[in-house]
Amino acid sequence: MQLQLFDNFETLRQQSKNWDRVAGAFPFQRWAWLGSWFEHLAKEADPVVLVAVEDGVWTGIAPLFINRNTRDHRLRFWGSGKACTDYAGLICQPDKSDDFVLAVVDWISNEGLSGGLLQDVDLIELEGLAAERSADQRVIEIFEANGFDSHSVELEGCWETQLPPSWEELNKRLSKSMRRKTKKAVQRTSDERCEIISSDDVDFEWLWPKFVALHQQRREMLGQAGCFADQAFGQFLKQASEKLIAERRADLMLINFEGLPLASMLLFNDVSTNYMYQSGVDCERMKLEPGYQLALVAIQKSIENGYQKFDFLRGDEPYKSRWDTRRVPILRTRLVPRKLRAKIKHNVWLTGQLIRQYLWATQ
Repeated sequence: MQLQLFDNFETLRQQSKNWDRVAGAFPFQRWAWLGSWFEHLAKEADPVVLVAVEDGVWTGIAPLFINRNTRDHRLRFWGSGKACTDYAGLICQPDKSDDFVLAVVDWISNEGLSGGLLQDVDLIELEGLAAERSADQRVIEIFEANGFDSHSVELEGCWETQLPPSWEELNKRLSKSMRRKTKKAVQRTSDERCEIISSDDVDFEWLWPKFVALHQQRREMLGQAGCFADQAFGQFLKQASEKLIAERRADLMLINFEGLPLASMLLFNDVSTNYMYQSGVDCERMKLEPGYQLALVAIQKSIENGYQKFDFLRGDEPYKSRWDTRRVPILRTRLVPRKLRAKIKHNVWLTGQLIRQYLWATQ
């Protein structure tokens, strides 16, 4: 297995078809998502993308970058930070995974950190790993075997439910109180005053601002700025969503009631799973319980389209557990190289974490 280093974004953009052949259907590893992220949100970042090539064919991608807008230069995954890219990781064909991880870690440990491109890097910070996924754990294990110290922090979890062949079967699995909610949601979405609109049916440019307005309205009601207050984030997500909709890897839904937007949801999908990334509701009409309507419609549509799972993605909001879901832990793992400077910085960070935990516990 031969590794090629790509440290120029424009060169990678020209290889987007090769990138997507490796990434397959998973939306958060496709170029539409990660390329849009780098274009709009990778501030003061240098790409360090390692690609496995065999007989001229790409078989693996390590989508990494050096983050230079922090005190210590960090090596991170594309899609980190505000985008909350869940299930992040190395991109590789399953049968090539172990060899690829070994090659990537060897390159980072020796050629990269030992006076090479990564000589100023004191920390590898991998965000969005799934604690249960063996491939992610293998990455950490191999780094540890190469002398790196590791420290993992659990972030908010993802919440997924296994989808049966019919909505009725899923509804039977819900609690009695939840079934009362879904009964009302079914009645409301069947009302002639209710209109369900999809990006398959209308122009994206007409639909997008309605979604953004509903999302921001909900955030502002909670006293938060909302992610779309960041212009760069808005540009990233709009570009990524439009491209993934064109690739049939995304859907933007809107529920109108009495001709006015009530709720909206942005979904991404692969072959087996529909992922709910963001939503928004009209906070002045909460009596209609728009959130239940939105989730109901999305889950029913997922079942109709043959998906095996519905994933609410990261966030421990109480409503997610009501849909017969299970929590999938998501990690941020710090990997500290065998450098005195790096170890000192890491120990200072650990001490700070302990002090904060102590102060929080004694408040």
